[in-house]
Parts: sequence; structure tokens; C-alpha cells
Amino acid sequence: MSKIIDFDYSAFLVDSSKQKWTFSQALKSMIPTFGTVWNASVHDSTPTKERLRQEALQVLSSHISDESNMIRLIRLARIEGITDLQIKLPYVLDKDQIDSILENTYTDISQSNDGIDLLYVHLKEK
Repeated sequence: MSKIIDFDYSAFLVDSSKQKWTFSQALKSMIPTFGTVWNASVHDSTPTKERLRQEALQVLSSHISDESNMIRLIRLARIEGITDLQIKLPYVLDKDQIDSILENTYTDISQSNDGIDLLYVHLKEK
């Protein structure tokens, strides 16, 4: 049975704009693989949702496209063993953005905008 992990991308954008980066965080942002390997090696008893949020603050960047951030977030989720994400967005993604995410991840994606813009992501087994 899979558990859906909620991620508030809107809050991430606000939090990331307040964050002062260290050298290693800047490196992780520029080279996402470095960040995911680094974070995977420091796995602790922090709850999965919080660990994903902490890793996202270090690997995602408000200076790159939202779809690139979604791809990075999905890769982080896969490393954490997460199978389902519900991502709160500041706006609905367009078809080209969704297609870009689908091309770069092995997922099923749907959207909802019933008052809150949500992206539902199911990470398929490889």
C-alpha cells in the first residue's frame, strides 16, 4: 500500500527565496546528482515528507524552470522510495510542461485545479 506524500511547491518557492546558501548547497543545486547522492548517504530517522522537503530546499532552485524542479523533485522522491506525490502548485502547468516532465521521468501525472492547483504524480516501477 503506497502512502501519498504532499509537497507544497508554493511554500518551497517562498522558503527558497529566504535561504542563504552554503558552498555545498550551491554545488548541489548546480549538479543535482551530487545533491541526491550526498543526501542519500546522510539518511536518518527524519520522516520521509520532511526529508524530501529538506532535500528539495538544497537541490531545487527558484532560478530554474518549474518543470526542471518537478523533474528533480520526482528524482528525489524515487531515491526516497516514494511512489506517490501530491504537489501543490502556484498555478496549473501547461501541456508542454507536463510533457517535459513525462519525457524525463517514469511517471503517470494528472492535475486538478478545484480551488487549489495540484499535480498528482505516480512513480512507476522501473
